[in-house]
Amino acid sequence: MINTILIILTTFLSNSIASNQYFITQPKNTTAMAGTLVTLPCTVGNKQGTCQWTRDGLGLGVDIELAAYPRFTMSENSCDLQISPLLPSDEGVYQCQVSGGHGVAPISSAPVSLSVNSEPGQPYIVQAMEDGVMEVKEGEEVELQCESQGGRPPAEIQWWDGEGRRIVSDVTEHVRRMEDRKTFKTVSTLKFKPLAGQKIKCSAHNDAFSEGKVSDYLEVVLSGQPKLELKTLEDGDSVKIFCNNEKTLGDTKFKWFINDVEIFDETKSFLEIQQFSKSYDKSKVKCSVKDKRNNDVVIRVVELVYKQSIREPKALPKTFKEITDRDSSKRRNKKKQTMFTCIVEEDIAVEPKYVWIDGKLSKMATDETVEATDQNGKYKCKVIPRGMKKIKKMSKDFKNLNKLFKKMSKTLAEMTLPTGTN
Repeated sequence: MINTILIILTTFLSNSIASNQYFITQPKNTTAMAGTLVTLPCTVGNKQGTCQWTRDGLGLGVDIELAAYPRFTMSENSCDLQISPLLPSDEGVYQCQVSGGHGVAPISSAPVSLSVNSEPGQPYIVQAMEDGVMEVKEGEEVELQCESQGGRPPAEIQWWDGEGRRIVSDVTEHVRRMEDRKTFKTVSTLKFKPLAGQKIKCSAHNDAFSEGKVSDYLEVVLSGQPKLELKTLEDGDSVKIFCNNEKTLGDTKFKWFINDVEIFDETKSFLEIQQFSKSYDKSKVKCSVKDKRNNDVVIRVVELVYKQSIREPKALPKTFKEITDRDSSKRRNKKKQTMFTCIVEEDIAVEPKYVWIDGKLSKMATDETVEATDQNGKYKCKVIPRGMKKIKKMSKDFKNLNKLFKKMSKTLAEMTLPTGTN
């Protein structure tokens, strides 16, 4: 009798355990980037009920599509919750729940938190919103504010001058939550007394987005001082910089400076720079004149900017078909490969990397030979460096040889004429 009771009880417990629902995988605390796809896993074994997720205690619905939340979906084969794209407003405490029924108990996962990191918004200098130039008096303290919104963690703002140097003196930063209570707004204040005209910009980044973003420049100019001008030059360029923007100032005596070093021999109304090179990149040229009080006043500032010259080889105006034109009968009866070349119009220091193929310039690796085709056959093309110079030399040599042959022919003709013939 006792054995029979034990068998019945064991069978009952086994059936109860077998019919219970249980979690195979459960969600964990997750941190993800805004704009990405995030999946909160929830897989149920011996699933009998219906899946539902809650956020901060509120049910999201039992339908797979979750119509009230267009960016949320549940997997058909499991209770996984997918959110795409993830937004800062999706932060919260999530829980996976499975309903019960017919003697099967409901189950719930442990609550987990979803945190969302957001890229800082584009930083901007408040004082540069209307005009990118701010004019101040010499010795006057300047106060600038740079703002970046929407970052999580909060953005860190840095200040930079026009030369790419970071400005660290007298900078304060304040952070506060935005209206969504999920992201932050960072405001950085910079105070300084400019000794000369300069450009200022700010950048914003956080721990999750290290690359960050950069604001537009604000140009700070001193009253009575000229605005900084940029002059872009290439290697070997020559330029005349006039003290008063190409306008004459009579018999005024001028002073010229390069990087604040006076050029004593230059007193004309213009400064001529010849054979510009990269060593002068970002050099500042200033010109000053005497005012009524006999004080030197700078009236023009020009920054020289080096530009890398890129010269692509140019092919002679001759079509590929003309180059490859041969007697059709010979081409049909005899197979042969012919090597062709591209002629470069001017010498360059770097070996050309282009071939002339079917009327187009195509890039190629150094010393690479490229096959080209037309309706009549295949050809191989290769660039000859400084080819124009070689062709001109060959042409000159041919002309000299031609003159020599003519002279020899004339001499031979005179030698072969009968005696007494005119």
